[in-house]
Amino acid sequence: MSHDDNKMHAPGTFVLALIFLLWFIVIYFVQWFALWDNWPIG
Repeated sequence: MSHDDNKMHAPGTFVLALIFLLWFIVIYFVQWFALWDNWPIG
């Protein structure tokens, strides 16, 4: 039953992936709002 011992093998990698995901979401919304502000369609 040592399989549960390494369920979270590298928590630093998970934190890094979360930081990258949050950074991607922030950049995506900043670019979307900048495009919406500078591109009047109607």
